[in-house]
Amino acid sequence: MYRIIYFLMFFCCSSLWAQRQNVSGVVRDADGGIAKVSVREIDSEHRIFNHTSTDRNGLFSFQVRDMHHSLQFFAPGYRTLSHKMLGAKSFKVTMEKRRVSPYVATAKVILKSERLFCGHYQGRVVRQEAWIEKMTDTLYTFILPVEMERPVDEYPVGRQLTVLDELGRQVMQLDNVVDAYPIPGEPDDIEPWRLAQSYAGIEHIPGVGEGEERLYAYPHFMVSKAQIEQLCQKADQLGRFAVDTYRGNNFWNFFPTDKTAELLRQALEK
Repeated sequence: MYRIIYFLMFFCCSSLWAQRQNVSGVVRDADGGIAKVSVREIDSEHRIFNHTSTDRNGLFSFQVRDMHHSLQFFAPGYRTLSHKMLGAKSFKVTMEKRRVSPYVATAKVILKSERLFCGHYQGRVVRQEAWIEKMTDTLYTFILPVEMERPVDEYPVGRQLTVLDELGRQVMQLDNVVDAYPIPGEPDDIEPWRLAQSYAGIEHIPGVGEGEERLYAYPHFMVSKAQIEQLCQKADQLGRFAVDTYRGNNFWNFFPTDKTAELLRQALEK
Protein backbone atom coordinates (compact mmCIF):
# COMPACT_ATOMS: atom_id res chain seq x y z
CA MET A 1 0.00 0.00 0.00
CA TYR A 2 2.78 2.44 0.96
CA ARG A 3 4.55 1.69 -2.32
CA ILE A 4 1.38 2.52 -4.28
CA ILE A 5 0.89 5.81 -2.41
CA TYR A 6 4.57 6.70 -2.90
CA PHE A 7 4.33 5.89 -6.60
CA LEU A 8 1.21 8.05 -7.02
CA MET A 9 2.81 10.95 -5.17
CA PHE A 10 5.96 10.63 -7.27
CA PHE A 11 3.92 10.50 -10.48
CA CYS A 12 1.89 13.59 -9.56
CA CYS A 13 4.96 15.58 -8.59
CA SER A 14 6.73 14.51 -11.77
CA SER A 15 3.74 15.63 -13.85
CA LEU A 16 3.68 19.01 -12.16
CA TRP A 17 7.41 19.43 -12.60
CA ALA A 18 7.13 18.49 -16.26
CA GLN A 19 4.68 21.34 -16.78
CA ARG A 20 6.90 23.92 -15.09
CA GLN A 21 9.75 25.18 -17.24
CA ASN A 22 12.32 27.93 -16.99
CA VAL A 23 12.18 30.57 -19.74
CA SER A 24 14.57 33.44 -20.33
CA GLY A 25 15.24 36.19 -22.81
CA VAL A 26 16.03 39.82 -23.48
CA VAL A 27 13.73 42.81 -24.03
CA ARG A 28 15.03 45.66 -26.18
CA ASP A 29 14.03 48.79 -28.02
CA ALA A 30 15.89 50.69 -30.73
CA ASP A 31 18.42 51.93 -28.14
CA GLY A 32 19.21 48.62 -26.41
CA GLY A 33 17.99 46.62 -23.41
CA ILE A 34 15.02 47.95 -21.38
CA ALA A 35 15.22 47.72 -17.59
CA LYS A 36 12.29 47.04 -15.24
CA VAL A 37 9.98 45.59 -17.89
CA SER A 38 7.24 43.56 -16.21
CA VAL A 39 7.17 40.05 -17.73
CA ARG A 40 4.06 38.03 -16.92
CA GLU A 41 2.84 34.55 -17.70
CA ILE A 42 -0.82 34.83 -18.73
CA ASP A 43 -3.45 32.46 -20.08
CA SER A 44 -6.07 33.06 -22.78
CA GLU A 45 -8.28 34.91 -20.26
CA HIS A 46 -5.38 37.20 -19.31
CA ARG A 47 -5.03 35.76 -15.81
CA ILE A 48 -1.53 36.16 -14.38
CA PHE A 49 0.27 33.07 -13.02
CA ASN A 50 3.91 34.09 -12.59
CA HIS A 51 5.87 37.25 -13.20
CA THR A 52 9.30 38.82 -13.06
CA SER A 53 11.12 41.99 -14.23
CA THR A 54 14.04 42.59 -16.54
CA ASP A 55 17.40 43.67 -15.13
CA ARG A 56 19.29 46.79 -16.19
CA ASN A 57 20.39 45.03 -19.40
CA GLY A 58 16.87 43.94 -20.31
CA LEU A 59 17.46 40.30 -19.36
CA PHE A 60 14.89 38.11 -17.60
CA SER A 61 14.58 34.52 -16.42
CA PHE A 62 11.81 32.83 -14.44
CA GLN A 63 9.79 29.66 -14.13
CA VAL A 64 6.42 29.39 -15.90
CA ARG A 65 3.53 27.11 -15.10
CA ASP A 66 2.41 26.12 -18.60
CA MET A 67 4.32 26.38 -21.88
CA HIS A 68 1.01 26.82 -23.72
CA HIS A 69 0.47 30.18 -22.02
CA SER A 70 1.73 33.54 -23.28
CA LEU A 71 4.32 36.02 -22.03
CA GLN A 72 3.14 39.58 -21.65
CA PHE A 73 5.62 42.48 -21.57
CA PHE A 74 4.66 45.80 -20.04
CA ALA A 75 6.59 49.00 -19.31
CA PRO A 76 5.31 52.58 -18.97
CA GLY A 77 5.99 54.48 -22.15
CA TYR A 78 5.92 51.35 -24.34
CA ARG A 79 3.17 49.47 -26.14
CA THR A 80 2.12 46.35 -24.26
CA LEU A 81 3.23 43.20 -26.07
CA SER A 82 2.01 39.60 -25.73
CA HIS A 83 3.91 36.63 -27.14
CA LYS A 84 2.73 32.99 -27.19
CA MET A 85 5.43 30.68 -25.86
CA LEU A 86 4.49 27.65 -27.99
CA GLY A 87 7.07 25.55 -26.17
CA ALA A 88 9.99 27.94 -26.73
CA LYS A 89 12.31 28.66 -23.80
CA SER A 90 14.31 31.61 -25.09
CA PHE A 91 12.93 34.92 -26.36
CA LYS A 92 14.22 38.09 -28.00
CA VAL A 93 11.58 40.78 -27.72
CA THR A 94 11.51 44.26 -29.25
CA MET A 95 9.12 46.81 -27.74
CA GLU A 96 7.84 49.95 -29.45
CA LYS A 97 7.55 53.27 -27.69
CA ARG A 98 4.04 54.62 -27.23
CA ARG A 99 2.82 57.48 -29.40
CA VAL A 100 1.85 60.56 -27.40
CA SER A 101 1.06 63.84 -29.12
CA PRO A 102 3.49 66.61 -28.07
CA TYR A 103 0.47 68.86 -27.62
CA VAL A 104 -1.49 66.68 -25.19
CA ALA A 105 0.40 67.83 -22.08
CA THR A 106 -0.36 71.49 -22.81
CA ALA A 107 -3.90 71.07 -24.20
CA LYS A 108 -6.76 73.06 -22.70
CA VAL A 109 -10.31 71.77 -22.41
CA ILE A 110 -12.52 74.40 -23.99
CA LEU A 111 -15.79 72.51 -24.27
CA LYS A 112 -17.15 69.42 -22.54
CA SER A 113 -20.72 68.28 -23.06
CA GLU A 114 -22.89 65.21 -23.36
CA ARG A 115 -24.63 67.01 -26.22
CA LEU A 116 -21.58 67.36 -28.45
CA PHE A 117 -22.16 64.04 -30.23
CA CYS A 118 -25.65 62.73 -29.66
CA GLY A 119 -28.93 62.09 -31.42
CA HIS A 120 -31.21 59.20 -32.28
CA TYR A 121 -29.68 55.99 -33.51
CA GLN A 122 -31.46 52.69 -34.14
CA GLY A 123 -34.50 53.79 -32.21
CA ARG A 124 -32.73 54.96 -29.07
CA VAL A 125 -31.40 58.23 -27.71
CA VAL A 126 -27.63 58.38 -27.83
CA ARG A 127 -25.69 60.66 -25.49
CA GLN A 128 -22.01 60.39 -24.73
CA GLU A 129 -19.80 62.71 -22.73
CA ALA A 130 -17.30 64.14 -25.20
CA TRP A 131 -15.16 67.24 -25.38
CA ILE A 132 -12.87 69.46 -27.43
CA GLU A 133 -9.35 70.44 -26.40
CA LYS A 134 -7.37 73.31 -27.89
CA MET A 135 -3.74 72.35 -28.45
CA THR A 136 -2.52 75.36 -30.44
CA ASP A 137 -4.16 78.35 -32.11
CA THR A 138 -4.89 76.21 -35.17
CA LEU A 139 -5.06 72.62 -33.83
CA TYR A 140 -7.81 71.02 -31.75
CA THR A 141 -8.83 67.48 -30.79
CA PHE A 142 -12.15 65.73 -30.34
CA ILE A 143 -12.04 63.34 -27.38
CA LEU A 144 -14.68 60.64 -27.59
CA PRO A 145 -14.54 58.06 -24.76
CA VAL A 146 -14.54 54.49 -26.08
CA GLU A 147 -15.69 51.69 -23.78
CA MET A 148 -13.23 48.78 -23.75
CA GLU A 149 -13.80 45.14 -22.88
CA ARG A 150 -10.54 44.33 -21.09
CA PRO A 151 -7.78 46.26 -19.28
CA VAL A 152 -5.21 44.60 -21.53
CA ASP A 153 -6.61 46.35 -24.60
CA GLU A 154 -5.37 49.69 -25.90
CA TYR A 155 -6.81 52.23 -28.30
CA PRO A 156 -3.85 52.86 -30.63
CA VAL A 157 -2.67 55.59 -32.93
CA GLY A 158 -4.10 55.24 -36.44
CA ARG A 159 -7.76 54.70 -35.62
CA GLN A 160 -10.03 57.24 -37.26
CA LEU A 161 -13.09 59.39 -36.85
CA THR A 162 -14.94 59.77 -40.13
CA VAL A 163 -17.42 62.56 -40.79
CA LEU A 164 -20.15 61.56 -43.27
CA ASP A 165 -22.91 63.58 -44.86
CA GLU A 166 -26.56 62.51 -44.94
CA LEU A 167 -25.93 60.37 -48.02
CA GLY A 168 -23.06 58.52 -46.35
CA ARG A 169 -20.35 60.30 -48.33
CA GLN A 170 -17.11 61.05 -46.52
CA VAL A 171 -16.64 64.74 -45.71
CA MET A 172 -13.41 64.47 -43.72
CA GLN A 173 -11.29 61.96 -41.83
CA LEU A 174 -9.61 62.67 -38.47
CA ASP A 175 -6.80 60.51 -37.06
CA ASN A 176 -6.23 59.47 -33.45
CA VAL A 177 -2.86 60.89 -32.36
CA VAL A 178 -2.22 59.10 -29.03
CA ASP A 179 -1.97 55.55 -27.72
CA ALA A 180 -4.62 55.38 -25.00
CA TYR A 181 -4.79 52.80 -22.20
CA PRO A 182 -8.26 52.12 -20.78
CA ILE A 183 -8.88 53.30 -17.22
CA PRO A 184 -11.85 52.62 -14.89
CA GLY A 185 -14.55 55.18 -14.23
CA GLU A 186 -17.28 56.98 -16.11
CA PRO A 187 -16.16 59.70 -18.59
CA ASP A 188 -18.02 62.50 -16.81
CA ASP A 189 -16.16 61.71 -13.56
CA ILE A 190 -12.65 61.35 -14.95
CA GLU A 191 -10.08 63.81 -13.63
CA PRO A 192 -7.42 65.45 -15.85
CA TRP A 193 -4.49 63.90 -13.98
CA ARG A 194 -5.92 60.39 -14.38
CA LEU A 195 -6.42 61.07 -18.06
CA ALA A 196 -2.81 62.21 -18.45
CA GLN A 197 -1.55 59.06 -16.74
CA SER A 198 -3.60 56.87 -19.09
CA TYR A 199 -1.45 58.00 -22.02
CA ALA A 200 1.82 57.31 -20.18
CA GLY A 201 0.57 53.97 -18.83
CA ILE A 202 1.72 54.89 -15.31
CA GLU A 203 -1.19 53.27 -13.48
CA HIS A 204 -2.13 50.71 -16.09
CA ILE A 205 -1.67 47.05 -15.12
CA PRO A 206 -2.58 44.94 -18.17
CA GLY A 207 -4.05 41.53 -17.45
CA VAL A 208 -5.44 42.53 -14.06
CA GLY A 209 -9.22 42.79 -13.86
CA GLU A 210 -10.94 46.00 -12.76
CA GLY A 211 -13.95 44.32 -11.15
CA GLU A 212 -17.34 45.62 -12.23
CA GLU A 213 -16.14 49.11 -13.17
CA ARG A 214 -16.46 50.02 -16.82
CA LEU A 215 -13.27 50.78 -18.69
CA TYR A 216 -12.84 53.68 -21.11
CA ALA A 217 -10.02 54.76 -23.38
CA TYR A 218 -9.75 58.40 -24.44
CA PRO A 219 -8.43 58.80 -28.02
CA HIS A 220 -7.59 62.25 -29.38
CA PHE A 221 -8.86 62.87 -32.91
CA MET A 222 -6.90 65.74 -34.44
CA VAL A 223 -8.95 68.44 -36.14
CA SER A 224 -7.82 71.82 -37.49
CA LYS A 225 -9.53 75.13 -36.83
CA ALA A 226 -10.32 75.34 -40.54
CA GLN A 227 -12.08 71.96 -40.43
CA ILE A 228 -14.22 72.98 -37.47
CA GLU A 229 -15.12 76.20 -39.28
CA GLN A 230 -16.12 74.12 -42.32
CA LEU A 231 -18.44 71.98 -40.21
CA CYS A 232 -19.96 75.05 -38.60
CA GLN A 233 -20.56 76.80 -41.91
CA LYS A 234 -22.03 73.71 -43.53
CA ALA A 235 -23.92 72.06 -40.71
CA ASP A 236 -25.80 69.92 -43.23
CA GLN A 237 -22.54 67.97 -43.70
CA LEU A 238 -22.88 66.63 -40.17
CA GLY A 239 -24.81 63.57 -41.28
CA ARG A 240 -22.99 61.05 -39.11
CA PHE A 241 -19.81 60.49 -37.11
CA ALA A 242 -18.34 57.00 -37.29
CA VAL A 243 -15.45 55.77 -35.15
CA ASP A 244 -13.86 52.37 -35.51
CA THR A 245 -13.08 50.93 -32.08
CA TYR A 246 -10.25 48.64 -31.11
CA ARG A 247 -11.49 45.47 -29.41
CA GLY A 248 -14.14 47.56 -27.73
CA ASN A 249 -17.74 46.58 -27.12
CA ASN A 250 -19.22 49.70 -28.69
CA PHE A 251 -19.07 51.33 -32.09
CA TRP A 252 -19.47 55.05 -32.55
CA ASN A 253 -21.91 55.64 -35.37
CA PHE A 254 -23.91 58.57 -34.09
CA PHE A 255 -26.06 61.20 -35.75
CA PRO A 256 -25.30 64.74 -34.49
CA THR A 257 -28.16 67.08 -33.61
CA ASP A 258 -28.44 70.78 -34.42
CA LYS A 259 -26.84 71.38 -31.03
CA THR A 260 -23.57 69.93 -32.30
CA ALA A 261 -22.87 72.79 -34.73
CA GLU A 262 -23.75 75.32 -32.02
CA LEU A 263 -21.28 73.73 -29.61
CA LEU A 264 -18.57 73.69 -32.28
CA ARG A 265 -19.10 77.43 -32.82
CA GLN A 266 -18.77 78.00 -29.06
CA ALA A 267 -15.45 76.14 -29.08
CA LEU A 268 -14.07 78.41 -31.80
CA GLU A 269 -15.00 81.52 -29.78
CA LYS A 270 -12.97 80.42 -26.76
